[in-house]
Amino acid sequence: MAVIAVSFGLARYGYGLLLPDARADLGFDPTAAGLIGSGAYLSYLVANALVVPLIARTGARVPIALAMATACIGMALIATSASTAQFAGGVLVAGLSAGFAFPPYADIAAAEIPENRRNLGWAAISSGTGWGVLIAGPVAIAFGSSWRSVWWLFVALALVVGVVATWAAPSHARSPARLPALRPRWFLCSCSRPLLGSAVLIGFGSSVWWAFSVDALRAAGTAPDTARIIYAVCGAAGIAGLLAGPAVTVLGQRIVHYVSVIGVAAALLALATAPATAAAVVTAVLFGVSYNSVTAVQGLWSADVFAQRPSAGLAAVNTGLTVGTLAGPAIAGLVISWLGYPYALGLAAVACLAAVLTAPGGRRTPAPVVRQDGRVS
Repeated sequence: MAVIAVSFGLARYGYGLLLPDARADLGFDPTAAGLIGSGAYLSYLVANALVVPLIARTGARVPIALAMATACIGMALIATSASTAQFAGGVLVAGLSAGFAFPPYADIAAAEIPENRRNLGWAAISSGTGWGVLIAGPVAIAFGSSWRSVWWLFVALALVVGVVATWAAPSHARSPARLPALRPRWFLCSCSRPLLGSAVLIGFGSSVWWAFSVDALRAAGTAPDTARIIYAVCGAAGIAGLLAGPAVTVLGQRIVHYVSVIGVAAALLALATAPATAAAVVTAVLFGVSYNSVTAVQGLWSADVFAQRPSAGLAAVNTGLTVGTLAGPAIAGLVISWLGYPYALGLAAVACLAAVLTAPGGRRTPAPVVRQDGRVS
């Protein structure tokens, strides 16, 4: 939970929280902000591609150490940035952290958590994003407009978490002979396409919230500290996403997926149409709970579909999320420049709502195993 809190809640989503002050200090416009935000997701995609063979060779410890190291380096670059170019470079390096962090825990959860507790365990791990955002909001408020000091505190937290998490992570790797060959047919099959489609759509819509919600609130007249409080409320509500695990046990993945997807879309639409403070707080709660619930469901869904190599499957899901998030901030930045924040948030809501067309099946259907000789079983 702490590793996910740092890599996602701080290194990745801290960008949107502290964006208004950084923009004012360094002097870049919403279009540039959108491109920088999309660049962070591009580096996340690169880390996702690298982490799968790394886990197979080294086990979980090395990628977890890399996740925390890139978080520290990237956030330190942001804190010391004297130009937009250095700021963007720091965001890119920090974006690697999330890509390295999540997949190792798919293998750890599959190996270490008993099956009857796995839904709850995985949902708790996924809730780390909410913990990170919850921490980030009050810290940003306490330091006011001193956004560089906030990033330095994030660096310190990442360093402490990195040392402890690296020490605690298992260092052994699974035997390569036991791992199925990774071929396109293993990643892209009839049972994985709905999962990957859901990831792309949710990635697109949610990235607009994380990158621009604080900016949108401030543009609508919300005071800076109030906007940050609302962002922190979103994080606190996200912790409740750990209830997605028991909900899946009772209701099944399909129902929880539907409800969560509709909740994310409704939150984006509400922020677009009712940015008043009271409504925005309710919207933040809805988004936090729904987003963390849908990502928890996607993690559990991935573990079923890609049961032979959970870390590789989760990396594929994260790649789908990243495809969406690459486009989200960049397109939203252009829409904001042309039409304003409500239109960008409305577009994001439509993308998320389209994910209701994808849903987990009623039965657990694993992906086919592609053997080393290329045959499928």
